[in-house]
Amino acid sequence: MDFPNSDPIFHNVFSLSGVKRFDLGNYSAGQSRSVTFPKPGLVQVHCHLHPNMSGAILVTPNGVFTQPDEAGEFSLAAIPSGRYQVVAWHKNAGFFRRSIEVRSTAPVTVDFEIPLVDSAACR
Repeated sequence: MDFPNSDPIFHNVFSLSGVKRFDLGNYSAGQSRSVTFPKPGLVQVHCHLHPNMSGAILVTPNGVFTQPDEAGEFSLAAIPSGRYQVVAWHKNAGFFRRSIEVRSTAPVTVDFEIPLVDSAACR
């Protein structure tokens, strides 16, 4: 995965995650650094120079993934018949798993209830 710097200031991208630890060092505008993620899992990414900058990379074991739309709906196409585990991840709530069986004759519905606290209620 490439980490380009399009800002007019230096960045230093790093991760202390167990899945992949790295530190790309300081690099300026127009430069890019690259990291390979050989094993699946969650990689939290930060910038040494800007503590407010962070991100997450979820490396999947099989290349099958999607993101929900604004209504929370998602679909995965062309999944062969069989038994699978569907995993959902939310940055504040963590991982959720559902076992499913895919048959070629009908779509499968998977529901995830993500327990989130209303931030307005926490004030």
